[in-house]
Amino acid sequence: MTSRQASSWQGVCVADLRSRWEREEVYAFESVTSTNDVARKLADNGALPGSIVICREQVEGRGRDGRAWVSPAHAGVYLSMLFRPKRECVKPLITVLAGVDVATALAAEFPGLAPSIKWPNDLMVDERKLGGILAETSSAPDGSLVLILGVGVNVRQAKLPKELTSATAIDEFVEGADPLRVADAIVRGLERRLVRLPILLDDPAFDEFDQLDWLRNRRVCHQLPEAAPVMGVAVGIAPDGALLLRPDHGALVRVVAGSVEVSPS
Repeated sequence: MTSRQASSWQGVCVADLRSRWEREEVYAFESVTSTNDVARKLADNGALPGSIVICREQVEGRGRDGRAWVSPAHAGVYLSMLFRPKRECVKPLITVLAGVDVATALAAEFPGLAPSIKWPNDLMVDERKLGGILAETSSAPDGSLVLILGVGVNVRQAKLPKELTSATAIDEFVEGADPLRVADAIVRGLERRLVRLPILLDDPAFDEFDQLDWLRNRRVCHQLPEAAPVMGVAVGIAPDGALLLRPDHGALVRVVAGSVEVSPS
């Protein structure tokens, strides 16, 4: 598919978006496969740190482990931001920090919203998914590290496919939710700590995560490919962003990969 570039997003021209978000490079598109894919190509061509890609629709949006992320036109905000870290990235740590900061920014922008974080990269409201965060790293042609953070947040419930019963949108909780304000909050959240990415979570970051931890004290099932599922209780996270799981049998487990779902039993 060929990406269709746009001169504006939500009625705001790209030049004004650059001014609004105080950066040189903002790229708007009508439709793309994935904003992360576009951001990676821009990075390979020398795009600056802080560059933003935003679109009205993703036709091959994806989540963690290649899962599909439904991104229909006019239903949400689909945005990626480019970073060029000076050191290697720990993905659970990145998505935990991004989740905390985006959720906090959304709650501040929309006081009627109370988002929480399902480790490692989902934004939740009550028992349904509001959005997701995808961190992807690669090497630039000069060998430097590239980090791309993609964020998708549902804004208009009526525009989501009816079969997505596990999804929710901001306008279910906030009347007249403006996608531009949602994008503003996402940009603020991504820039809070990821520009100077810490190696480990400090005490204030732990406290912030604890306040938003959707999985804490829930019985969950952890599944790795080609491995037996592990049942237990989620009890928080480690300093590097790993999930701490207390299994039914055995010692505390650090989870850094695989799927973690709430168990019905």
